[in-house]
Amino acid sequence: MKEILIIVSTLIYILVGIICLIMAIKSMFSKKYLPFHEEAAGKSWDTIDKPLQNVILTILRISGLGFLIVFLFLVVFPSVNYFKPNTFIKYSTPIISSIYCFGLFLFNFWLFRQTKAKTPWSGSLVVLFLILISFIISII
Repeated sequence: MKEILIIVSTLIYILVGIICLIMAIKSMFSKKYLPFHEEAAGKSWDTIDKPLQNVILTILRISGLGFLIVFLFLVVFPSVNYFKPNTFIKYSTPIISSIYCFGLFLFNFWLFRQTKAKTPWSGSLVVLFLILISFIISII
């Protein structure tokens, strides 16, 4: 039974990691800001001057890099822990990924509150919830 719980926990982490990979790709390879950014700004991409576009794209790509790092973390650490259990890996995976996802929630919710744009704050909460479920399963 414990083996099945470890597999389920690992698969949930990997699922969240795949979501992070999708966001990493969207962010790092975007040619303009995301639709909810445009809604929040109240300006279309074409109305923003080129230097500011470059700043926005840089910030978006840095955000994408963060998603990529969390993806690697959520796929590599639980996989390694499955084959070679380690207390540090077991606890650092949910703690570090939860910090990232909680930050995503806070910042997206703040933007939603300021602009009423349809930011992905609820998606951040779902992912945070999945990480916490996976952590609880892994310590059972």
